[in-house]
Amino acid sequence: MLGTTVAQAGAAEVHRPGYTLQAEQQGDGATAVVFESGFGQGAGVWKDVIADLGAQCRCVAYARAGLGQSGTDGKPKTIDAHLQDLGAVIDSLAPGRKVVLVGHSYGGLLVTEFARKYPQRVQALVLVDPATMQQRHAFMAADHDRVTADDKALLAMLPPPLRADYALLIAQLDSADAAAPRAMPDVPVALLTSTQVADQPFVFEETAQGKALWKAQHAALFASFSQGTHRYFATGHNIHRENPKAVADAIRAVSAGADTASPGR
Repeated sequence: MLGTTVAQAGAAEVHRPGYTLQAEQQGDGATAVVFESGFGQGAGVWKDVIADLGAQCRCVAYARAGLGQSGTDGKPKTIDAHLQDLGAVIDSLAPGRKVVLVGHSYGGLLVTEFARKYPQRVQALVLVDPATMQQRHAFMAADHDRVTADDKALLAMLPPPLRADYALLIAQLDSADAAAPRAMPDVPVALLTSTQVADQPFVFEETAQGKALWKAQHAALFASFSQGTHRYFATGHNIHRENPKAVADAIRAVSAGADTASPGR
């Protein structure tokens, strides 16, 4: 997972085989916090959360390969390839430190999988309306036609590089391996779940049925951890944009080792 880094004035480059990842750093606090954005999103989506944290933490946000100013080798990236890149960012910009990983949507899936595979590198998790490995199986069982129609519409809208990444992602989430139970590490977790049902749902997840399954997925995910808090917010999917303070507060709580032995509401 090792990568080399070049950094100046808050900007950093993490060099990977065939491409370079662009990152931004802020603060010099005792806790290192690394942000993982949702599918197709760059580092800038975290700016309000990072501003709220100020100098309390050492914050690192980056764009995955092919997004923002980050380069790409032109190959679609698997979940594991993204985990390797995340590991390189941590190794380069927070060497020798356990980190608080913060992930939204697909980024939430990535940081959860990273913690499962490399628990020794993780201090805590903040999951912001995260995707889960099992969700596709639940959604397809509930409304196969709607989910496949959503896939077709999204693939038609995405630019070619993201289209290839999304096609590979749904193939992985549709696999039997994705449905297998996963044991989670003994690290504190703060899970934030959105509850808003869209007036005009764009995808299945925004319907009443989809939202009920989404909340059930999150409840099952939270139950797989031994300590933490699970809170619900009357927002859309982008909780970090609609309520950045809630995300910053969750980061502060897990960073401080707050008493998270029982779920909160």
